[in-house]
Amino acid sequence: MIADAHAVASRWPDARRRTLAELASLVTEAPWALSPGHHARARDAGLSDDEVLHVIALSAFFGHLNRVADAVDVALDYEVRHLPPPAEPATPPLHRAPAARRGTPALAIEARPATAAALTAWRDYLVARTPANLQIAAWVAELLGDGDPVPGDDQRALRGLVEQVTLAPWRLGDDSFAPLRAIGYDDAALFDACAAASSFGVFSRIRVALTALAG
Repeated sequence: MIADAHAVASRWPDARRRTLAELASLVTEAPWALSPGHHARARDAGLSDDEVLHVIALSAFFGHLNRVADAVDVALDYEVRHLPPPAEPATPPLHRAPAARRGTPALAIEARPATAAALTAWRDYLVARTPANLQIAAWVAELLGDGDPVPGDDQRALRGLVEQVTLAPWRLGDDSFAPLRAIGYDDAALFDACAAASSFGVFSRIRVALTALAG
């Protein structure tokens, strides 16, 4: 199972668990590829709309935690039955969204009030902390199909880091940070940039996934 990241989503005999894994995989890799068919299969597998919301939000959130862990090179701090394989830098980046997803979401995150409130507070904090984070948010939105292309490359080094955090966090390392260190970023500023890119990825993945479910 560890060798094949999609084994549960494709071959697990229990339809409910297989569907949960499929949703989690798509939120992680290509949230814009979700469809009404996935929503229908989730219902057929016994998942309520609230559970679909839960798995989408939780998958996006764990993607954030893993990206932060990749950025700071932290090891697992808990016991697991099967250790994950070491990161392979040669693994290709995730795909960019082919286009922005527009429309009314199939499900509203506001149906889970505590989750919606936490996401809003989190985003408001990031913007208030560093207004420049709105630029990071726009880049992430473009990559994930949550916004239109952002012109210009006047902040090429920062944009490159944001792209790597979003699409290939397993490649983060000293080479990723060197261009920003060269223009004055210290460890705290680098961490803030990674955390902001990862956080805005949570918000965009959830919005795109819920919109894609509607077709």
